[in-house]
Amino acid sequence: MKPGTPTNHRLGGNSGMPKRLEGDFDYIVVGAGTAGCIVANRLSANPKNRVLILEAGGSDNWIWFHIPVGYLFAIGNPRSDWMFRTEPEAGLNGRSLAYPRGKVIGGSSAINAMISMRGQAADYDHWRQLGLSGWGWDDVKPAFRRLEDHFLGESEHHGTGGGWRIEAPRLSWIILTPSAKPRNRWAFQKFRISTPATMRVSAISTSTRSADAAGLPREVF
Repeated sequence: MKPGTPTNHRLGGNSGMPKRLEGDFDYIVVGAGTAGCIVANRLSANPKNRVLILEAGGSDNWIWFHIPVGYLFAIGNPRSDWMFRTEPEAGLNGRSLAYPRGKVIGGSSAINAMISMRGQAADYDHWRQLGLSGWGWDDVKPAFRRLEDHFLGESEHHGTGGGWRIEAPRLSWIILTPSAKPRNRWAFQKFRISTPATMRVSAISTSTRSADAAGLPREVF
């Protein structure tokens, strides 16, 4: 496909009449969820690329997608959640569980509880030992650091200047406060959140809208 003219046009899914897509695209990303938005962001960083994102969910023009407590109204709501369920599990006495997935541009990052958490280093190293080259902890940590804009500043483990703002929680509960000298195995660790100021950070706001502001050629349908 040939590079197209840099234009920005967004249509949320479920917008009524089908829309005819005109022109050529260098890349088509299927799904404007968390991963899709980041992939489109990286691809459209080159202004020569015209990138199309296809999303089956709706637009995020609903207040509860942007207010942090909104996940209480979004999860389990057919407007914002695909309402998936797991298969019945023998270990759960035959029960199936709700499996929330975001039905909106931004995907599940638009309806989750906004806790910023990485996987365990040993898990990544185990994947590398199993033959997944490039997925060891030392391989992926630089990517995590580039992604972040951490409130503690630049360090060995955290980065600044990235699109994903990481903050300390502004609420606290005694039961979730780490003990300096844990007395049992139920000790809790501190967690961080992705809510700068009073608004939620989702993949659509940090990845694709930053490209809009820069005038990069990317379109969301």
